[in-house]
Amino acid sequence: MRPISLLISGWLLLVSSPVLAGEVAATPAANPTPPTTASPAQAAPSGPRIQRHTTPTGLTVLVVENHALPLVTVEIAVKNGAMTEPPKYSGLSHLYEHMFFKANAVLPSQEAYMARVDELGIKFNGTTGNERVNYFFSTTTDHTEEAMVFMRDALLTLRFDEEELKKERVVVTGEMDRAESSPYYLFGRAVRRRLWYRYPSRKDALGNRKTVLTATPSMLRMIKQRYYLPNNSVLVVTGDVTASSVFAQADSLYANWKAGPDPYVRYPLVKHPPLKRSEVVMVEHKNVRNYGGMLMWHGPSTIKSELKATYAADALGTYVAEPTSRFQRALVDSGACLQVGLGWFTQRNVGPISLHYSATPAKAGACTRAIKAELKKLAEPNYVTKQELAAAANTLRIDKIKERENASALAHLITFWWASAGLGYYESYVQNVSQVTPADVTTFVNQYIKDKPFVYGGLVSPDMVAMGINKQQMAKWVGVTP
Repeated sequence: MRPISLLISGWLLLVSSPVLAGEVAATPAANPTPPTTASPAQAAPSGPRIQRHTTPTGLTVLVVENHALPLVTVEIAVKNGAMTEPPKYSGLSHLYEHMFFKANAVLPSQEAYMARVDELGIKFNGTTGNERVNYFFSTTTDHTEEAMVFMRDALLTLRFDEEELKKERVVVTGEMDRAESSPYYLFGRAVRRRLWYRYPSRKDALGNRKTVLTATPSMLRMIKQRYYLPNNSVLVVTGDVTASSVFAQADSLYANWKAGPDPYVRYPLVKHPPLKRSEVVMVEHKNVRNYGGMLMWHGPSTIKSELKATYAADALGTYVAEPTSRFQRALVDSGACLQVGLGWFTQRNVGPISLHYSATPAKAGACTRAIKAELKKLAEPNYVTKQELAAAANTLRIDKIKERENASALAHLITFWWASAGLGYYESYVQNVSQVTPADVTTFVNQYIKDKPFVYGGLVSPDMVAMGINKQQMAKWVGVTP
């Protein structure tokens, strides 16, 4: 997969995120990654060189040296997020993320915290996703050691001040307000809730308004005690640093951070049950100009038995995004649809497959039927040729080289992959995706898409409804019995 806003030009984004689709950010720092239609990919074998260390208390430390500019990013990530949240905790990982940039035992007020940010010239941010929460500070190289201390103090001595919590509840619900003002957010949320019908809160990082408004300091402390452990976290430092110095400082700074039981043994992740049947969801909104359609399926996870399918998913999504692909020629160049994309979102606990498209209202039915017909052809032998897959793998390899240009963005990517796929997956990705064959693509399509239950969503305006576009009509287009 490619880095991120990936699946739907924002349709699946909870808010504009500086890092990955499906994640929510605490503060406005980095710019959003441009949308694509494939999944995030991994590092090329030729780089970057990730140097590893484990502190005596079990914290993984990863360093990527880049001496091109006197800049450094210090990032901590935790395997936490929506996947850990039953309804009564929905959105609290995100609220916790906001509280991270507040007073702690060393800096006892928000004013003191922000004064220290200014002293160190730090740009900071954090994001919350389904399977990872991350926090990062970027500054100049001469402040590396101080930024490391600043991170340690925020991580280990965070105060959950009631007055600050009151303020952040308003900030987080303000993010919800902004998200809900977008028809595309509402559309994506409606489809996702049916896709993850048994446990929707486990795939909703933005969370529930009522839960956020009633959150208490003790609830946030519970999250800290359960998930914020050295053996459930990673420290990544990128930029103009020396790995040996970072490792030595990490050993010292985190010497008193005690490891704990694996939280996912005592509190195992839920298993999202497969869809029982296909169904249709319609969302009506006045601020919609063209018809929007979305098909979603349960896709593979980054677990051993499904790894081969993940590489095929990414290769196929990258191929489909090419303007000259058979898929684009049949659906866009033909004039049936305005745009169409297919992607899989990398997740350890069931990644969704999404096909999204738009069409003029008059061609909504014709576009949808053309997509259904083309999906059947995806499973044909050599729908994608060996040469086309090689070109897709090369595109992903080039993307990986480009990712190394920005040390801060690279830190975010490394922590994402560490949490949702594993560092080994990240480092061997290009090699594995280059081995995908046409037969692998056929197997992937047969296993996860062809004749499999799906959730179909249609986004319409009142004028489209007046034209006769309704849920029953959509069901006919995609062959679903109401």
